[in-house]
Amino acid sequence: MRLQRRTAPIWSIILLAIAALFMARALGTIPDGLFDLILRAWPALLVLAGLLILLRDRLPLSGLIALLLSVALVVGIGVYAFNARAGQPRSENQQAIAQALPADVSLLRVRVLMLTSDVELLRAFQSDSVTGEFVGSLDNRVEVSYEELPDNSVTLTLTETQTSGFPSLETVGRGALQLELPPDVPLDVEFRSSDGDITLNLSGTQLERLNVDAARGNVIVTLPEYQPRASGRAELLGTLAAQNGDLTIRVPEIVAGRFDLDRGGSGIQPQYDANRYNFIQTPGDLLEARLIDIAEIVVRYSLVAPRGLIRLDVADAAS
Repeated sequence: MRLQRRTAPIWSIILLAIAALFMARALGTIPDGLFDLILRAWPALLVLAGLLILLRDRLPLSGLIALLLSVALVVGIGVYAFNARAGQPRSENQQAIAQALPADVSLLRVRVLMLTSDVELLRAFQSDSVTGEFVGSLDNRVEVSYEELPDNSVTLTLTETQTSGFPSLETVGRGALQLELPPDVPLDVEFRSSDGDITLNLSGTQLERLNVDAARGNVIVTLPEYQPRASGRAELLGTLAAQNGDLTIRVPEIVAGRFDLDRGGSGIQPQYDANRYNFIQTPGDLLEARLIDIAEIVVRYSLVAPRGLIRLDVADAAS
């Protein structure tokens, strides 16, 4: 009687996959970061071998089940490792930012587009330039674009980019950008971020408009004692949004604010000084200064925090 030899076809599939992997690597179609992650996952083959022995003759399609469990284990550990390192600050790359401005600039538009970095914007002591520094990993840098328009306005765009499509585990981490804006130049600031805390201390600046959209992270904004000249007192000056985080706006005592609230149905009550602001819920959520009708400086913004707390602080003149 002839005995039929039983083989595990799953190993044939794995050998073909490994051969295809190294062929693709040789052709340059797999990024360094992804290939590094795959090499780190080779101990999963030992897990696969153990599962094959354990599940053999006990479950139908045991080879497929063992493979799926091994892949799930690798994916889970990989996601955990990247998430754990994503919050760690990196400092291998230190990039200075210095952009001179013309003497007769009529409006400075600042566009900041970040990936996974904490950001701080604050007032500079000089009005002839924008300066700052980006500190992060070797895989991340900030591209600076500068444009002067015929109306003497200037657009300065800072964009965080990754040098590789798939970063290696050693280079994953959080960067930090600090940017100083001139105090005597009208400003139109727009900020967008994928992940990171944002602190915009715009006290002492000539802020005309401000828009913030942070996908993840807390946002803190300090407004200046300044009445925008290019907009009316009742005109919306921008939207400040913390999509997955808390939003804090700090308003000088002399400034009367009208803030349209979008809490996304979260039910989280805003925090504010009831002696200085009214919380109006009909027809929509609104925080409005009690003395807005007689205030010298009036600003209006839309505040969006669908999953976090909206907090309004009034800064006394002495603070």
